[in-house]
Amino acid sequence: MLSVHRSGVMLSAGDGGDGQAAPAPRMYPWAEITHLWFANDLEGHSSAGDTVVTQWLYIQRLEFADGTVVTSRLADPPVTTPGDVFRTGQIADRPPSSIWPLMAHIHTHVTEAQLAKAKATLAAGGRVDFGPLTADGDGLDYQDIHIPWEDITVLRYSFVHASVDEDELGAYLRMEFRDREAGAYGFPFRWLRIPALDVPDVELLEQLAAERRA
Repeated sequence: MLSVHRSGVMLSAGDGGDGQAAPAPRMYPWAEITHLWFANDLEGHSSAGDTVVTQWLYIQRLEFADGTVVTSRLADPPVTTPGDVFRTGQIADRPPSSIWPLMAHIHTHVTEAQLAKAKATLAAGGRVDFGPLTADGDGLDYQDIHIPWEDITVLRYSFVHASVDEDELGAYLRMEFRDREAGAYGFPFRWLRIPALDVPDVELLEQLAAERRA
């Protein structure tokens, strides 16, 4: 069980089976959560009267300083949505929810604890890894591409459940940046779409990018 407190989260477990005692609960302050992955999803099925029954899902993975990793999968109660609203994608990627405020509470505190450390690392000439992306003082590296901070025009988490471009469906980190090699007659921007669960600490990356671009 993962329980959320003002100063951090607590992990506790049931008995170990075969009469073994349960491990003692362990409290982790926010600063001891080293990485956080998050994505949401939407399940739906057709119902009577051109309506769709939908249910928002939330997947969160936490890695702690001692190497412990905990994955949670939570769901809001199902709701009925008009079919045309569902098909045209007119549903917010972070909807009114009984679960999202709890997730946001965790994300806010973890990101606050990570931010000062990440900024100090970059200021000292170090690098911060975000899965397939690596940040340094000048920008982001992705595969063989270096993207200066000032060239990033959009960097955000988003969830798309309906689109004419089926490759975009799902939870992604989406980034738009200026293409310096496009030239005067080339399209001036490029997009990256990376599955959200491949990128740890997305909200930390969003804040670093916003500050560096400013």
